[in-house]
Amino acid sequence: EIAPEIAPEIAPEIAPEIAVEIAPGDALSGDLAVDVAAAFLVEALRRDETVNATLSVAPRAAGGVPRGGLDDEFLKLVGPEIMRLPLGTLSPPEVTQWLRQWGRGFLRQGRGLTTPVQVVDVPGGVMLRFMTTGTGYDDADASADDKWSEPITPAIPKGGDPDGALLLLAEAGPVPGAARLRVTRAEMGEGTLVKETSESTVLSRLERDLRGLKERSRK
Repeated sequence: EIAPEIAPEIAPEIAPEIAVEIAPGDALSGDLAVDVAAAFLVEALRRDETVNATLSVAPRAAGGVPRGGLDDEFLKLVGPEIMRLPLGTLSPPEVTQWLRQWGRGFLRQGRGLTTPVQVVDVPGGVMLRFMTTGTGYDDADASADDKWSEPITPAIPKGGDPDGALLLLAEAGPVPGAARLRVTRAEMGEGTLVKETSESTVLSRLERDLRGLKERSRK
């Protein structure tokens, strides 16, 4: 066992040598060299992101420290993060505006989720806040060429309490050329359940529609 109080003195020297990938939960597997595992443990003891977090770690296939460094790897534990997509040539400000409009698509009749949501603009993107009660809507996918500029008739959930959320954020990334869209869970208080079906719907539509946005931007 490594005492947490010694970690700040050791970690700065060894942290740059830790060539690992981190994921929330048990998504990763792989054999770590003993020295790498020990170094990672010392580094993890220093991090606020690891408090009450469940994580897995594996060697990075290409070796070396990831582009954003270990700070960007540990960032995945905040929320935790459940998706990360590159923006390509799109800029974070334009994707931020697109996300806010895109999120309101879940308020359209026939495009809602199994769990009703409130849609809230936040810096860098949008929050989809799940509600405990209210009327959900048929979860039918629209065609890939939806026009986001079309008027939306809101269908607001009736009553209910906040019950977890998803944050969708467009970011410049830790280094030039690394702009990305990140999705994290939020407002996950004790006893809050993961909305697996609704999350899956959000993530699949987001990946599909962001791909369409990229294709249109290249024309």
